[in-house]
Amino acid sequence: MSLILVSLALLAALAGGWLVWRSRSAAPPVAAPIARAPRPMVPVAPAAAARPATAAAPAAPAPLVLPPEVLGSLHWVAHESLPTAQRQALVAAVRRIPRPPAALHQLLSPQFLDRASSHELSELITGEAQIAAKVLATVNAPYYGLQRPVSGIGQAVTFLGLNTVRSICLQYLLDDSFKPANPALKQAYDGIWNASALASELCTRLSAKLGVPDAGALVAQVLLSFLGHLATATLLAERQAGAPPAGGSLLERTRHAQTVLGLGPAEIGALLLQEWGLPAAIVDEVRAIDRLLVTAAGELPAASSQRLAVAHLCARLGEHLAAGGPATAGSLAGLAAGQAQAEEGFHLRAHLAAPALARLPEHLQAADLAQALHTLQQGMQARR
Repeated sequence: MSLILVSLALLAALAGGWLVWRSRSAAPPVAAPIARAPRPMVPVAPAAAARPATAAAPAAPAPLVLPPEVLGSLHWVAHESLPTAQRQALVAAVRRIPRPPAALHQLLSPQFLDRASSHELSELITGEAQIAAKVLATVNAPYYGLQRPVSGIGQAVTFLGLNTVRSICLQYLLDDSFKPANPALKQAYDGIWNASALASELCTRLSAKLGVPDAGALVAQVLLSFLGHLATATLLAERQAGAPPAGGSLLERTRHAQTVLGLGPAEIGALLLQEWGLPAAIVDEVRAIDRLLVTAAGELPAASSQRLAVAHLCARLGEHLAAGGPATAGSLAGLAAGQAQAEEGFHLRAHLAAPALARLPEHLQAADLAQALHTLQQGMQARR
């Protein structure tokens, strides 16, 4: 019995083993994993909020505007830059021009220009009897149009204004320094003095209309700016005996004087004023008037640019009027526009564009301004 049980157990074990082997052999083989090519990386755009703002394209630079060739070719020579020997020779030449009376320094002192009254001006000029007589003769001349003659400087100031009378005094204080024997040179002097008187009167009236500060100083500086032209005419006559003084525009005269003498009129005038002992500040301000010819508007503070623009324009218009240009309400504005639009007016045009000078064309058309200048012109013609 036990043998039968053992045999049955052995058969069961063999059957179980066969079934296990059978199930394993019947299962499909496990496939090897298929190698796949890596998927390309697709860039993910950042969210709109995370994108950096696109920088604005830079504005195109303003076109560079260069002065015309006729002006750009002028190299302005400052007297400080001259070789020592050449500068000393010019200093020696201007020293031969007689010094004006000592009253000139007081008349041009900042304190006197700022605060002088008609009484103080009268006292100063009365101390120069010969000058006072010439001033009164001029004031009473028909071309100032006084209704009745005046007998003193104070009365003249009442009728003509302090700046006008001071300019007349200044001109006569300087007049004795320029007494030529040469008829051609005398004619040149007369033209320059007439231009200075017309320019000073124009500056006096325009400064008042425009509200220019320190107008008295500016008017005096305009007149002094013509001293360089007087001195240049003197030196050219010495250097080129018998030759008539150079004419033409300021640009042409400056170029010619630099060629012959080494310096232009403004720089020679600066040497002269230095030799006469005027303060350096006045010398520099006077020289800057003609030098505006080559001075860009951006090189100066706004206030200086505006003052010099008025002074430079008045000086150039004074030259036109002294040469016979008409002084009418329409012609003055036209002359100013022509000066600004000319090739040598390239920098002046930029200075005159200042907002503070916007009403300048309107003021140039004022009837009272034209009448005053026309009367002066008539008187000058009558003296010839």
